[in-house]
Amino acid sequence: MKKLILFCLVLLLSGCVDKEILDDINIEVGVGYDLAEDSKDKYRGTVLFQEFQPDKTVINRTFSGSGKLRQDLLLEVTKQSSEPVVTGGLKLAVFGPELAKKGIYDLVDSFQRDASIGARVFVATSEGKALDMLNGEYGTRGNSTYIYNLIRHNIEHRDIPQTNLHILANDYYQDGKDPFLPRLKKTAEDRVEVVGISLFSRDKEVGILPVKDMFFFKLLVDKYSEGNFDVKLKKGDLAAVKSLRSKHKIKITDNHASISINIEGIIREYTGDKLASEVVDTVQKNLEKKVEKESLRLLRQFQELGIDPVGFGQLKKAQHRNFDFKKWKDDYKTLGFDVKCNVTIEETGVIE
Repeated sequence: MKKLILFCLVLLLSGCVDKEILDDINIEVGVGYDLAEDSKDKYRGTVLFQEFQPDKTVINRTFSGSGKLRQDLLLEVTKQSSEPVVTGGLKLAVFGPELAKKGIYDLVDSFQRDASIGARVFVATSEGKALDMLNGEYGTRGNSTYIYNLIRHNIEHRDIPQTNLHILANDYYQDGKDPFLPRLKKTAEDRVEVVGISLFSRDKEVGILPVKDMFFFKLLVDKYSEGNFDVKLKKGDLAAVKSLRSKHKIKITDNHASISINIEGIIREYTGDKLASEVVDTVQKNLEKKVEKESLRLLRQFQELGIDPVGFGQLKKAQHRNFDFKKWKDDYKTLGFDVKCNVTIEETGVIE
């Protein structure tokens, strides 16, 4: 009897759902925002749609509009589209450089309030207008899929820390940790590259980490499950440490933070004559020194910018009840650091 009642309820509820035929709607898969040229208070938004053809090719289509709210943009796009616009397929949001410096809170908040938008949307900043980036022709699966996979690949196998809309909003709303986003650049009509990390104070971009610093940044704020790094040795020799894994621990006392970083990896390539055990020891020591030096430099750079992307404030709060974040802002400026790195080479192939 219970099963019969449940079955009837399912039938009734299914009849209340609006049906959408994919061929009869435009699904928003990517969006880019720039500051409008005619006003500092308006956004210039570009919405990306993908049309799948019978021969499995993809046509990228963009529509643009402007307004003070995200809904203004959607209304403008709706006027240009011959089919209803649906936001549930959004995979990517890109903010132009001027807008990133002005502040992105309003737009991020509108994403959070839209129940049709998933929390795993990738958010990024662009070097150049977001409009130009979405108007390229990347790969065979569509622009949104190309850029989405580019970011995902660099999170899983390279130097972008874990990031998405949920993480961005969480970092923004909590005290004691500042957001960061991957920075992208359109380098050709068919190519986009990762060119750094945008660092934020609240919702405003205040600095950009170049590609050369991204490895050390990820060691501090995330962990590697699979990474790569080249270690320089004497006489110009190089050793490529592959399948790199890492984790870190942070301990904070009254006015000091100790960061320990453990790295495990395999030497896959070596440009010298013989990969002797002495060379392996040198690779480990050189990598340890490099990580400690560059990590300390980044931590002091963050202090100078007045930002805390590592989240020392959150860790400090966890140790003290009734934590005073206003006082912490002054304490953070004088917080001392030490970084200790331990590298273990687990495999080298044949050692002569």
